[in-house]
Amino acid sequence: MLSDIPVVPPWTVDEFCSWIENRYDRKVVLSPWQTEAPNAGEPGSCGLLWVTRDAFIINYDNTRSERHQRQQIFHEIGHILCDHQGGQWNPTAMAALSDGLDLNMVERVLHRSVFDSEEENAAELVGTRLAVLSRGQRGDGRFDRIASAFFEPLKQ
Repeated sequence: MLSDIPVVPPWTVDEFCSWIENRYDRKVVLSPWQTEAPNAGEPGSCGLLWVTRDAFIINYDNTRSERHQRQQIFHEIGHILCDHQGGQWNPTAMAALSDGLDLNMVERVLHRSVFDSEEENAAELVGTRLAVLSRGQRGDGRFDRIASAFFEPLKQ
């Protein structure tokens, strides 16, 4: 799957999300959690992917380091690339996490309620690889792209 990605690393989150938007014809909305960061394992301490007819909405914890934020975002993108469908979900139980989102428009929600599932492992593997091939938002990346030609095998 990774060898089919035409974006040249190291990419920024914005560059990669632009490619996702074009590939899937859906907007990607990066939305930090609106509440104080919960403890590890609680909803909001990880990323969450909401899929609607028109958008992929990714919640992430913006109180974490930039690198950790990229990991959370790319983990959720891993779910998109792996075409994970998610499981059963209860809109009432998810209401507290969906501030400003029309739950009637939500097609599916992927969240980490089971950390050792096959889907979570696959999304973590893909997300980690994407995050490793990414770079922060600072600078224009010219040096990063030159360095990657020498130090980072692009697509294995």
